[in-house]
Amino acid sequence: MIDVMGAVQYFLALGPALMMPVILFILALIFRQPVGKSARAAILVGIAFVGIFAVLGAVLEVVSKIVHSMVESYGLKLVGLDIGWPLTAAITWAVPLSALIIPIGFIVNIILLVLGWTSTFDADIWNYWHWAFTAVMVYMWTNNLALAYIIAIITEILILKLADWTAPLAQNFFGIPGCSLPHTETSNWAPLNLALEKAIFSRIKKLEEIKADPEALREKFGVFGEPMMIGFLIGVLLGVVARMPWDWVLRAGIYVAALMLLMGRLIGILMEGLVPIADGIREFFERSKRFKGRVIWIGIDAGPIGNANPPSIAVGYISIPILYLIAVALSYVGANQILPLADVAIIPIFFMWAAAASRGNLIKTLCNGLITLTLLVYITHLFASPLTTAAISIGYAIPVSIVSSLDAGSHVLPFVLMYPIISFVLGDVGGFIFSTLLLVIYFAAWYYARDMPKKIAEKIAERL
Repeated sequence: MIDVMGAVQYFLALGPALMMPVILFILALIFRQPVGKSARAAILVGIAFVGIFAVLGAVLEVVSKIVHSMVESYGLKLVGLDIGWPLTAAITWAVPLSALIIPIGFIVNIILLVLGWTSTFDADIWNYWHWAFTAVMVYMWTNNLALAYIIAIITEILILKLADWTAPLAQNFFGIPGCSLPHTETSNWAPLNLALEKAIFSRIKKLEEIKADPEALREKFGVFGEPMMIGFLIGVLLGVVARMPWDWVLRAGIYVAALMLLMGRLIGILMEGLVPIADGIREFFERSKRFKGRVIWIGIDAGPIGNANPPSIAVGYISIPILYLIAVALSYVGANQILPLADVAIIPIFFMWAAAASRGNLIKTLCNGLITLTLLVYITHLFASPLTTAAISIGYAIPVSIVSSLDAGSHVLPFVLMYPIISFVLGDVGGFIFSTLLLVIYFAAWYYARDMPKKIAEKIAERL
């Protein structure tokens, strides 16, 4: 196990900017693509990731300082702390049982592809940590290794099915042809966001009549309706709310504007590399007798995609003050003890499926996303206990008595799969009733919204 763990840690340390090009190059060769074409495409993907993480790193650093200033200015205090997704992932991978998740996850994906039970090849191996997170949380709660792996595998299977289901909408709305998003922390919200859109927001005529997507805003307000200018105004507003000095107010505006402008262009470079490989794989399957007629998507990380989507960025950053109101309000009823902090900077990704559901309508994205954001904060609170236990088990010196992260709380699908079992074992009657009800609602929402990705994708295509 130690040797396997060392190999896993070495592989993960390569990072997406190196790991993804290597995986995609090997994949292209396996599917008999020309060496030169494959190498160029893979290198472009690596270049795109270098740019994406450079821009994200710069912008998130500024946003993080704004968030810290906001917390200090308003004297916000809770018992626990949001330590962010990087530490959550690091803690997850440091738990020994995580070492087997990469080979298990890869084998499960291949088996499902061969059997025709999924159309997604998940090339984003770094984000296999979501399956590992699921296993670690179950194990920390139950000390049952078999149950931990079983629920992690079930989570992977369902996320791959979600990626297949949402692929038409993801490709049309986010502009990622040939790809899907098997990304737990984002795609597992799609059933709820799409069901809310279908059941509530699409039926409110006033909201339907309001044209609040980026194109409509550009037509109405001219240059001030461009995503870059909207980003600048939102950044300035955040700086003012956080009571930052004037230079930091302007800095916030420039950096959020940069995120709006540069991320879209970098995603374009990423697609320039991914599309030839995706097309080559699709052509290979079309020629194959066994897989004839099958469509295969390349599964990629949804994080950069959500952080490049103008409606998600705009609504996400506008919602930061509201997030703190939600966190404090829930604390008064014993439903939260975690102060949002490190992961607040990546809040746009938690709104990306609300944005896709509304085709970028900012008002509907806000209303829809705030409902799921409230649930996310509560799940963040519930995951605090096992995540803190995991951190202590690997010798991590936690800065406060209990830790969690908004990213951990975004794992709604793993939560509804594991918590009915865990609450039953713990004798938590209230938790059992709540989580079982949420489990039923989740899958009922998925069924209810089953036609939504294709319908919305068709509407988007009609506008192009």
